[in-house]
This record gives sequence, C-alpha cells and structure tokens, in this order.
Amino acid sequence: MQANYWHSDMRSLVDITTEIYEPYLEQILEIENVSFPSPWSMKAFKTEIQNPSACLWALMEDKVLSGYICFWKFDSETQLINIAINPEKRQQGLGEYLLTKMIEDCISKANHYIWLEVRPSNAAAKRLYQKMGFEEVGRRKRYYVDNNEDALVMSLPLLQRGSLRSVSN
Repeated sequence: MQANYWHSDMRSLVDITTEIYEPYLEQILEIENVSFPSPWSMKAFKTEIQNPSACLWALMEDKVLSGYICFWKFDSETQLINIAINPEKRQQGLGEYLLTKMIEDCISKANHYIWLEVRPSNAAAKRLYQKMGFEEVGRRKRYYVDNNEDALVMSLPLLQRGSLRSVSN
C-alpha cells in the first residue's frame, strides 16, 4: 500500500497533494459545481492542497472519481470543510464511507472533536451527520453569503468513541 492510497474492495481513497492533484482536480470541480449553490473555484481547491492543515481525499470506485472530502486537522480537532458525492452515485453510502474514513483517521491521531457547518436547508447532509453522531451545538447567523442562510454548527466528540468499531455502528 502506498502512502497516498487506502484500498477496500473496488474503492480507494487518494490523498490529493501538490504532487498528484492534476488528474483529480477537474473531476472534483465537476462534482463541486453540481453539488453546491456557491461552488469553490479551481483556485480555492489549489489553495486547500497547499494548506499544510488541509486534507483533500478523492474517493475512487473502479478508477472513477465518485466523491471527495476536505478537512482541516489541528492539534486535537478537525474541521470538516467540504464533502460531496457525484449526483449519479448518491444514496449508496459513499458520503458515510468518506466520513467514516475521516473519523477513523481522527481517532487514530487522538483528535478530540470534529466540527462542521451545514445549511439548515440541506436535509440530506444533516441526516447523514446526525447518523454519524454529530450534534447541533450552535448557529452562525447569515453565514452563507449567497443567500444569507444561517449555518448550523455541529460537533462530534471523539473521546467517547473508545474504539474504531463504534464508528460504523
């Protein structure tokens, strides 16, 4: 197993770095553009790749990019920044798979919390986050500049998750 890849059956995660981003970024941007009302630009993704605190993972299925997750890792906390699945691949557990892999990585590095913001109108994302154990802990008023929608702040405490086995339950 190479350092930038994690394999499981026909799925693999690719850790997108400054050295290997070119074959992946266009596909990530395509998914981004159909997934969000205010999508990130190519420049924004390149900035994330260069950020030493950021991780960008591409989910590959049968050599096709099906989704991605971007998060920031700090001393003992992680901030989920962005996650999206190709619309043709949604409702197949891929978002849960990406979140589970991120949570497992955080637990292995003794992180204490994972944080995220989500639109109150994004019912599918809220359901997924709640299923994964995230709880609403606050609200940021008029957070999203495209429509002044609030953001729900959600948190997942990891200290109570004594083992990786509890992630998939």
